[in-house]
Amino acid sequence: MKVILIGLMGAGKTTIGQELANKLNYNFIDMDIEIEKIANMTIVDIFDKYGEDEFRRIESELLEKIVLQENIIISTGGGIIKKDKNRKILKNEREVIFLDGSVDTLLRNVSNSIDNRPLLKNSDNLKIRINQLLDERYDKYKECSNIQIDINNKNINEVVSQILVYIR
Repeated sequence: MKVILIGLMGAGKTTIGQELANKLNYNFIDMDIEIEKIANMTIVDIFDKYGEDEFRRIESELLEKIVLQENIIISTGGGIIKKDKNRKILKNEREVIFLDGSVDTLLRNVSNSIDNRPLLKNSDNLKIRINQLLDERYDKYKECSNIQIDINNKNINEVVSQILVYIR
């Protein structure tokens, strides 16, 4: 089995994915970390030097490779659903979980890591920017997932427990 976590930045994909992998004794892949290894630079640097299109190209190639693995939890980047190719891949997988959070929850969760988030770092109003991103992507997250988990007012263990109920 493989579980793929999708959702906007700040939804907890990495933290929840790591905990889920520990509970299931599965491997864990954070796509953003893997992309940084492949490119030998940070995501912010990739965006600054080559632009979002190049980042999305690397991201798509990586997704194609890692979905072939089993016994794995995959934490995707928040924009994985922007490309048709990626949405098609995700729709063909059984356990794609949309971690759904409100703008306030997402804002609270990203507030300490703005500099590591290229789509937020130059924003004048974070709440408006997160709301824009969520508006642009929400339907695509729903379209690509077969499980939707509300993360609002829940701790990591509560979200992980809820996921385990759905996937077992």
